[in-house]
Amino acid sequence: MYTDKHGNTWFKGNLHMHTTDSDGAMSPEDAIALYRENGYDFVAVTDHRQFCPPRDAEGILVLSGGEYNTGITPAEGLVHIVGVGMTADPKGSTEDSTQVLIDKVHRAGGIAIWAHPAWSLNAPDFIEKYEGIDATEIYNSVSGFPRNVRPDSSLITDMLAMRGKPLKLAAADDTHFYECETCKSYIWVKAENCTREAILDAIRAGDFYASQGPRIEAFHEGDTITVETTPAASIAFFSDTVWVEDRVHIEDGITKAVYTIGEKDTFVRAEVIDADGNKAWTQYFSV
Repeated sequence: MYTDKHGNTWFKGNLHMHTTDSDGAMSPEDAIALYRENGYDFVAVTDHRQFCPPRDAEGILVLSGGEYNTGITPAEGLVHIVGVGMTADPKGSTEDSTQVLIDKVHRAGGIAIWAHPAWSLNAPDFIEKYEGIDATEIYNSVSGFPRNVRPDSSLITDMLAMRGKPLKLAAADDTHFYECETCKSYIWVKAENCTREAILDAIRAGDFYASQGPRIEAFHEGDTITVETTPAASIAFFSDTVWVEDRVHIEDGITKAVYTIGEKDTFVRAEVIDADGNKAWTQYFSV
């Protein structure tokens, strides 16, 4: 948890992790304790194809969760939906369509997160058919080296934004092996308190950002987007204008950059990278 200069409170969480109840290498109790010891305020246990109820744990909020999938290969529509915060078992099945899974999570009171679209090779024109996606993972730790090679879904999410369908952006570990993917990618949620209701409401409202280290603030005023950050190595702005002169700002210890919105921009987002290569991602601004 931290409090920003405006007095807002931000809580740190991982919403995608697996345990020995499915294909994870650590028990739920030990996994939750590990994240608590690393400064997390909340987590969701999201074992495959099952409802993981909320748990009482000292010093950390444990939300209910579950990861539900359709399809086996990308060609036939491989989709993983992470449900978080449900108050009842959504009874997701591999026989369900993607839309049915999203709807079931919502009916059970949870939020539906589209997991690792790059890893799953989910094309933008495929994703945009579905309604009610509360967020998607712009970065998924276990989908990167050394186990996988497609952790970053930003190209897919930018293409969706270009089509007028920007999604809220989250990052998560998708912890399985409890090795180099653990405690790497997470979200900071702005909320008055760390309760299920406050965290879910903030995520639905987009009051969160994804990070691996940098703490950021981004805001839109007039024809500019401003990003402020803890000391970093670069701040880059992404939009649907092909060439922009002030897109990338590189400077040791940079803490602020401003982007002037172009005539043909329809969206803008920013990415911050610190000296150790850790990233943070703003949400999309529709302009």
